[in-house]
Amino acid sequence: MAKAAQFDSDNFVGQKPDMAPSLAHLTLNEELSGSNLSLSKRSMVLDEDRFEEQFLRCNICRERFNNDMLPRMLPCHHSFCQRCICHLFDLATEQKNTFHATVRLPLSAPAHAVNISCPTCRSNFVATDENIRRLPTDHRVVQLMDFVHHTDHYTVTFCSKHNLLPLNFFCEPCIKPVCRDCTVLDHKESEKHVVMDLEEAMAKYTPVLDMAITEMENESLHLEDKLATLSSITKNLEKVKTELLGEVKTCMSRMRELLDEREKTLRAKVETETEKECSKLHEKSELLETRRRVLIEQANRLRHAKDESNIEEMFRIHQEVREYRAGPSIRIREVDDGLMTSFVLNTRDESMLVSRISNFGDVTSKVETTSSRGKAYAKPIIYRSGSFR
Repeated sequence: MAKAAQFDSDNFVGQKPDMAPSLAHLTLNEELSGSNLSLSKRSMVLDEDRFEEQFLRCNICRERFNNDMLPRMLPCHHSFCQRCICHLFDLATEQKNTFHATVRLPLSAPAHAVNISCPTCRSNFVATDENIRRLPTDHRVVQLMDFVHHTDHYTVTFCSKHNLLPLNFFCEPCIKPVCRDCTVLDHKESEKHVVMDLEEAMAKYTPVLDMAITEMENESLHLEDKLATLSSITKNLEKVKTELLGEVKTCMSRMRELLDEREKTLRAKVETETEKECSKLHEKSELLETRRRVLIEQANRLRHAKDESNIEEMFRIHQEVREYRAGPSIRIREVDDGLMTSFVLNTRDESMLVSRISNFGDVTSKVETTSSRGKAYAKPIIYRSGSFR
């Protein structure tokens, strides 16, 4: 994928780099067809990675030049970083001390001077430690670094079907970026394809994508509120369970000798019913959490694709999200209808307990209202007759 660099021909910061013949592979496109850029701007399309590899890196260590590692120019006008040049000097010094020099030095050369060969052109020159550390900065490369730094970059996606033509158009029915040849061969208006300029499509659909992201984030927040409500209701059920168990024990204590077995039954039912309801609430929570995670993931993917200007990925994700959200919504009775399941102890007629001890008492459920914040709580009710009061 190539990078397109755009700069203002009048307001460029710093001296513009000299486009030497070695940069001839860069394509200067003076025609900005379908663009809203002013006439004072030009577009330069280049492979940024290749440009950096060829001009902005040391040819020895392959590290990128920067303000802390400026390019230093040898007498042959080839540039390397200071660290690599010092390493060449050290190697030449070691070779001089170990073997006879292959190139004789001038008689006027200092005793500690050595002969260094340029790794690029193999030109030889005499160097000392002092002049090695005082080599001039290659301002041509610095200008190129400044050029890249002050250039606005954007990603150009090319068509893999038609000789890597740029995808400058957008087909609305297909929700797909297309190239010039695609509009003539595969996406004809005569076949009811609606093709528009890519910038126009971005201007038209960016608000739609932003709205989709906002809606998903808002729904995610709403789902968090629902999860908080369910969590509060679950805690309330635990409180209800505790109070019910206490009431059961109080009721059973009056007839402990006769009601021990029944108490065990009722305790088991309290545990079963409340846990069953809690299990239902947990299942609902998992459904909400799953949907929330999917929405957040899709929103992040869509935002990432949008930030990367990946048009095809953006609309593919947007279509997936639309299909996903078009399905039936998750309806939670406790939140959407404000109704929750609670439990009460039904003691029936206590005057009949002596003769009907085996069937005494029951734990039944009831429906109570809940608030959107999940703070609703009602004290459990135990039903009993007046004969034991």
